[in-house]
Amino acid sequence: MDVLIIIGIGGVFGALTRFILGQIVGKYYYKTFPLGTFLINITGSFLLGFSVAHTVGLPTNQVLFERYGFQIGFLGAYTTHSTFAYESIRLVESGEWINFFTYLLGSASSGLLGCGIGYFLGAFPW
Repeated sequence: MDVLIIIGIGGVFGALTRFILGQIVGKYYYKTFPLGTFLINITGSFLLGFSVAHTVGLPTNQVLFERYGFQIGFLGAYTTHSTFAYESIRLVESGEWINFFTYLLGSASSGLLGCGIGYFLGAFPW
């Protein structure tokens, strides 16, 4: 039961952070490209890579919090594949083919790159 509470608390903060950042980006960016979701998913990929690499060798109690509270709870609610899929379909419906392919390929490649850089930095012995 404690794990569920940790995941839930992380999820609340992840969802709120996603909403607030989406609102901030939407306030200053008026184009059809879904920049808010794009940036949120890229930063989430980076943070997940960093967090996973960072937890190697940590004590069990700290790994549990970071794994369940941050990785599953916070980042699970912060990043959003369903919104990415929906916004992609909307771009196709609107005939925004350049934005569609930029969003699709940019999200996949930037997400992988962000996760890889995060993993490298998280594993780096500071």
